[in-house]
Amino acid sequence: MLDEKVKVDLSKAFPFINELGDKKEKFLSFLYHQRVEPGMVLLDESRECSGVILVLSGIIRIYKLSEEGKEITLYRISRGETCVLTISCMLGTGDIPFPVAAAAEQLSDIVFIPIELFKRYFYEIPSVQKFIFSSMSAKFYSLLGLLENVTFKRTSDRLVDFLITKTAGGAYPLYATHETVAAELGTAREVVSRLLKEMESKGQVTLGRGKIILHQGAV
Repeated sequence: MLDEKVKVDLSKAFPFINELGDKKEKFLSFLYHQRVEPGMVLLDESRECSGVILVLSGIIRIYKLSEEGKEITLYRISRGETCVLTISCMLGTGDIPFPVAAAAEQLSDIVFIPIELFKRYFYEIPSVQKFIFSSMSAKFYSLLGLLENVTFKRTSDRLVDFLITKTAGGAYPLYATHETVAAELGTAREVVSRLLKEMESKGQVTLGRGKIILHQGAV
């Protein structure tokens, strides 16, 4: 059950809820709110898909974990967004496990929609369909860009692109471990450490404990 404050905030973050008409209150009555701490795993591939996440605040990282334990970040969702890969569970038949993992990167407020409720409203209400298809379009373009980078770019080039993006071209440090960077790029920590050492030897970065400083104009 949602309190009134969460209901109001949810309706602001997800406009399709206001288009449910006389079904809005019944829809809201089945949802539940959860505050999640940083690092908490919300969903993973060992669990069946049981609900759709709506993010009210914070950031949820969606990632894929290999059998060897390597990770690659697929995308992130924040306020007003949902995990579109949940749709593969929702539209499937039978008990389909969640295809990826989801974990909170920040203190986050989320609302869960039970999967059967969402399926019913998805098939019946155009505004829900519009929200899902719009969300899918945005994230699929993001995933296509990731696939292109992983397939056609060298890891060293992807590392440079990542550092430029995360430090605004060297304007401020990146506080992250080599393992965290490796998870973003979908490679091994040892590979990231080697490439960063090479960049350091060329004067492109300065490495500290949990900190990477990109020198502006050096790459």
